Amino acid sequence: MPKKDPIESFGVAGHVANFLLYESFRYAHDAAQYEVASILFGKKLKNIEPVDSNWEYPEIPQSLDNWIINQGMIIDSILDPKTTKLLSDAWYSSLKDASTSKIKISKSRQLSSTTDIVGHIVNLTICLEASLNRHLFYLRESQQLEAQYYASIDRSELMPKILFCFKEQIVEKTVHIDRIKQLVSMRNRSVHYRVDSPESLQPYVEDLLGIWHQLGQLFDLMYGEPNKSDIHKLANNFTTQWVV
Repeated sequence: MPKKDPIESFGVAGHVANFLLYESFRYAHDAAQYEVASILFGKKLKNIEPVDSNWEYPEIPQSLDNWIINQGMIIDSILDPKTTKLLSDAWYSSLKDASTSKIKISKSRQLSSTTDIVGHIVNLTICLEASLNRHLFYLRESQQLEAQYYASIDRSELMPKILFCFKEQIVEKTVHIDRIKQLVSMRNRSVHYRVDSPESLQPYVEDLLGIWHQLGQLFDLMYGEPNKSDIHKLANNFTTQWVV
């Protein structure tokens, strides 16, 4: 099998990392939109009353087995159909209006849409690892890293790669990685999702801002795209639209 062109390989790796970065921020926007929609929905909820005065709240099973067996019937009867329709319309209209409402959330707001946070964290971490792998590839191709060491480091976990590539900057404290550790921790909880994971996958807005800042510091030390200005632009767009 012929050896791949290193220039082409380096370029493709950049395209992949860029895609993952922009995809991750799509989920970040969705998470913020969910929070604003929740605020709008809370206001609309005050004006919604059950339509059917004869409706009775269904009995909720105490055991998981009974819930799984009967969940379809319970969900269908949890509210009378007309009220359910009003609530559904109110929620989806809140989602639709969130991006144009000009309502913003504080840095201390916890992001509660676990699915969107998982999408953001997983894509962002894969972007970081793809960029690190490309950086190691560059070091090997430019004779700064011997092939035998490259082969060993290339198979390492994410944090050891970071420590290997940027040990000097970390020791000198010109680069900080405490938020990157938080990112990796959330990634691990995402890919090994448990029933008790949601609480640990609901970061505050300021957590994401810190992660993006430190990720920009790492990108600034690597060759190719995405770079520091790319993530700062995406972060600024996010804060401009969503953060007070």
